[in-house]
Amino acid sequence: MSDTKFWKPVYQLFKPDEPLSKSEDLRDFYVARDGNPVRSLVSSLELSDVSEKFLLAGHRGGGKTTELRQLQQRFEVDYTVIWVDADTALNRYNVGYAEVIVLIGLKIFETVTQTGWKLPKKLQNDLLNSLRTVIYEDKGIASGKIELPKFFQEAGIALNVGMQRDSTKTLNIRPQLTEIISKVNAIIQAAEAEKQQKLLVIVDGLDRRDHGTAKEMFCSPLLTELNCHIVYSIPIAFRYSTEGKGALEIFDKCLDLANPPVFECDKQCHPTTKPDRVGRHVLQSVIQKRLAKLGDPYQEVFQSDALALLCEKSGGVMRELIRLARTACEIALERKASWIDLTIAQAAVREVHKDYSIRDYHYPVLHRVHQTGQQLGDIYDTPTGKVVVFDELLQYKLVLGYENRQLERWFDVNPILIEDLERWQAANPSES
Repeated sequence: MSDTKFWKPVYQLFKPDEPLSKSEDLRDFYVARDGNPVRSLVSSLELSDVSEKFLLAGHRGGGKTTELRQLQQRFEVDYTVIWVDADTALNRYNVGYAEVIVLIGLKIFETVTQTGWKLPKKLQNDLLNSLRTVIYEDKGIASGKIELPKFFQEAGIALNVGMQRDSTKTLNIRPQLTEIISKVNAIIQAAEAEKQQKLLVIVDGLDRRDHGTAKEMFCSPLLTELNCHIVYSIPIAFRYSTEGKGALEIFDKCLDLANPPVFECDKQCHPTTKPDRVGRHVLQSVIQKRLAKLGDPYQEVFQSDALALLCEKSGGVMRELIRLARTACEIALERKASWIDLTIAQAAVREVHKDYSIRDYHYPVLHRVHQTGQQLGDIYDTPTGKVVVFDELLQYKLVLGYENRQLERWFDVNPILIEDLERWQAANPSES
């Protein structure tokens, strides 16, 4: 069968922008990977009797949210788990640590209230009143009004807004943070006393912030001054930057969620062209577990060579794998095909490839990463300033990070870009 009625159920299984969050989806679709750092986080939380602060780094779309949802499910009986979606709540501006601290406090209050706890309203009012000294500066706007972030509006917070003409259009917050932190800690203390449980706060979405915002937030010790267990997701490019290495000293532990490798590295952690069977099996299982929900008629809808290609070209990034599978379904329907064969998979790869953009100055660094598997420190002068090329490659998933069986970190060019690199190498033999 090759009509919409056949392909729609398959297509609906693959939603690249929706991590596994529902308990039934985690149960039916989750696939464990080797070297999962969240397992060590579970152990740390079970053993610790003091509040600890963790960072979780990984590529966007690499599965961090799904792993954090697994963590939430694992501890929802023993802890009061507070889920903070910073990307949704703070999506209007390049926010700093002040907004994050306030958001955590409000989310704690909101969560414990919804579960029937009777925390004094005074705690929330104290937090809101402590914000009266906050001054926003929207530099670049001379006059007029600005719309405050949604969570501030809903909390009914009235803030003073200062306008200045002479700088960039970035919204910065300048609060009296010591008082704000003390008010949030008062909410934490009351919540834990009421339930007689420790709080575990999971702050997801901060990995989607730009490098400058990440630097401001995570190079400051302020995010560690809240008196409860907290896990923050962070951008992978920041994790391996100079500033990121300094931030590691402030937090208790930084966990790296590596992608399942699609190729093996050698003993020196140099990339090879030998398929990594374990990593590819994880990726194939992600597809097959979803298809299993549809029953026998759909078990072979992806032919083996087509599935192998999609797994390889995903580079082990979960979101990219799901996006490739979804795109293949669209093409199969357009071609009135009854299954996804190699030619359809190749067409899907070409379509997804269009979303990647390689700049000229990227190629020499891509070439050397593909040879060495190592992080490089090349600096390039752009019209907007100096950039560390490797950080940019990580940010845009032009280079991907992996771990070998000894948990040693190595890097390689995203497999969907290998042909681009080979064409550059052929045209620039002196640099190859």
